[in-house]
Amino acid sequence: MMIRLDPPGTFCQTAAVWDLLDRGAKTFADVGCGGGSTSRELCRRGLSGLGIDLSAEAVEVAREALAPYIADGRYRVVHGDAREVTSPAVDAAVSMMVAEHVPDDTGFVRTVAALVKPGGQVIIGVPGRRDRWGYEDEVVGHLRRYERDDLERLLRAAGLEGVKVWSAAVPVANLLFHVGNRMVQRGTKAEVVSQSAEQQTETSGIREIPWKTVFPRWCGLLLNRYTLYPLFVLQRLFYRSSLGITLIGSGRVPRR
Repeated sequence: MMIRLDPPGTFCQTAAVWDLLDRGAKTFADVGCGGGSTSRELCRRGLSGLGIDLSAEAVEVAREALAPYIADGRYRVVHGDAREVTSPAVDAAVSMMVAEHVPDDTGFVRTVAALVKPGGQVIIGVPGRRDRWGYEDEVVGHLRRYERDDLERLLRAAGLEGVKVWSAAVPVANLLFHVGNRMVQRGTKAEVVSQSAEQQTETSGIREIPWKTVFPRWCGLLLNRYTLYPLFVLQRLFYRSSLGITLIGSGRVPRR
């Protein structure tokens, strides 16, 4: 039986988000929450939050993944557009692997920032390095990949201050990159290939790809935050490098 598990790169990605997040943050919004990996990690660490996604299917996956936190009132998930969500401003907003799907990525980051208190933090994760454009980009609705300078300019153009960009999941994601693309190629149905970028985007965060997003149950013994902890430590050596095929940028909403 195959079950949904995060691959090593995603575990590293969420660990990098935690390293980057302000320690004073108590509340968060996760824009384009997908299956809820990032939200689950932040809730596990004691924050309360809100997940938002345009995909009704993704919202249901996130509700199941975060059921204990929803039950105790620490998390809620909304099906809809972040521009239309009315909610108290949060300490930090996170959006992982969404901006690359959006034609107006500057406007998208501004939408994310609008959910945050003045002085609060915005964290944006995107696929890095244009030279790594591959099959997966073609079938999940990506419009672009980013270099470090691209992401820095994007966050500044959206009005954020104190911008910094890290390379995440190095070297594990780099080593698994070609394997991952082959798994996506094998596991992608023909009808998905012919879909529009918008249709591909709606399922990109919850698509079931054997040995990439779903694994035999026994793999849970290997794919967990305890066994992968050495990779979390190792990636810190590369945060300021240009090697990341995942980039995570952070900026602050101006107080004025």
